[in-house]
Amino acid sequence: MLSIIVCATLTLSKESAMLTNDTRKPVSRLETWRVAVRPFAYSGSAMPVILGTAVAYYAGFPPRGLGFVLTLVGVLCFHTAANLLNDCFDYRRGLDTEVNPGSGAIVRGWLTPGQVYRAALLFLAAGVLCGLVLVRMAGWTVLALGALGTVLVVGYTRAGLCFKYAGLGDFAIFMAFGVLPVFGAFWVQARTFAWPPVLWSLPLVSYTVGILHANNWRDLRSDRPRGCRTVAGALGERGSAVYYGVLMLGPFALVGAYVLIGLARPSLVAAPLPVLGAFLALPAAVRLTRARRAKHPQLFAMLDARTAQVDLLFGALLSAAFVLARLTDG
Repeated sequence: MLSIIVCATLTLSKESAMLTNDTRKPVSRLETWRVAVRPFAYSGSAMPVILGTAVAYYAGFPPRGLGFVLTLVGVLCFHTAANLLNDCFDYRRGLDTEVNPGSGAIVRGWLTPGQVYRAALLFLAAGVLCGLVLVRMAGWTVLALGALGTVLVVGYTRAGLCFKYAGLGDFAIFMAFGVLPVFGAFWVQARTFAWPPVLWSLPLVSYTVGILHANNWRDLRSDRPRGCRTVAGALGERGSAVYYGVLMLGPFALVGAYVLIGLARPSLVAAPLPVLGAFLALPAAVRLTRARRAKHPQLFAMLDARTAQVDLLFGALLSAAFVLARLTDG
């Protein structure tokens, strides 16, 4: 787990440093595709899998290494496909016309829509393959979860009617990169239904939705005229700031509430005291809630990547807490 977190941290740092507002020629094909797949947001899919596995370990289930690896790789493949499809269809709809720090390689002129679309299909196929192996290992529940996740990922930004343009993007991401992967990772390890992974997915997925909202908030002025209805567009500038604040600080309120409930009624919520270590991410979250378009243009332009960094830190602390609690209890 530690090596995964370290690699993800390095990826986020490189990505944040690399993305700029220019269309300079990339130094390599690797750089081109790194911009296209946007690995700075991988924390949004990797951390749910790690957290679900950690919750299962805390619940007393021995780790299943192969199941963990296949789940992680499969979810990352679906996430990559979602990023690529989003760039491809947004460009074809005329939504992405200007280069910004979070834009992909198409609008920069580095790749064609056809190249990105074909790459997305390859990643989808790889994710489905991982899922089929997991179905054989862990049963048909995995197939149901994977099928629902695929519908959400593909439906998020498909041609024609899609979740993103119907104002349902936040809900789709909430399910596809929150509840489903946390519970799915737990199921692969435990092979049983339980509430803890669902409950603990809520504080973590708040940051995943925060990554999306930061992007939509930044693009609010360009999305509206092109018919893209997002939560940011519905809330406006001031409402988006409030919503972002709730997404960034709400997880700490949830963690605190879970701990209090767990102390009073341990049978209701499994909340070991080490989870309070997640509050170490609070200062970073508070700093980002102060970002505004006019006052902090540079930070605001990179708000999605900065949110992903807090997502990684919060998720790592939370996951480590469950592992530590199991080790110290046993």
